[in-house]
Amino acid sequence: MIIVLGLILTRNLRPESTPIYELSNSVVLTNDGIATNADLTGQNLAEVELIATSGEMISTNTFRGMPTIINIWYSTCEPCRREMPILAASAEKYQKEVRFIGINIKDTAEVTTQFAEKYGVKFKMMLDTNGRFISASKISTAPVTLAISAEGIIINQVAGEISASKLEAIVKELLK
Repeated sequence: MIIVLGLILTRNLRPESTPIYELSNSVVLTNDGIATNADLTGQNLAEVELIATSGEMISTNTFRGMPTIINIWYSTCEPCRREMPILAASAEKYQKEVRFIGINIKDTAEVTTQFAEKYGVKFKMMLDTNGRFISASKISTAPVTLAISAEGIIINQVAGEISASKLEAIVKELLK
């Protein structure tokens, strides 16, 4: 008990060491009160900095210039595991026409890299360690797949596990 009180007092006396998080109530709720993702279709891709698994900072602005598929995921998400081989195969098939990017929202660079290797992913993996991308995009569930035009406009989004046929249709839509 004395130790717990000591920890509480120490934390209150040193507030500068307490992390500050930006909280938002801008989550879209269904009639049942379940959080869902905002409809981003027609909007510009959020402009934030992400961390590549190599450690370099990369702005989402650099994704412009080529049609792009972004998949938001994390390693313990079962639907994410099931869809990753589909994304890897599509990325391989369209590698000269469409950029594929994975954005991991929970794991370390090491876990992300191991996961990508396990599922045969060769496309770039990024980390949203501070949650700025998902916050700016009002994404509250994973997995999510976004289709972004070369101009940086989101033209389609799929919340939940994406099928091979749905991904194929979205890629063809991007290439029109």
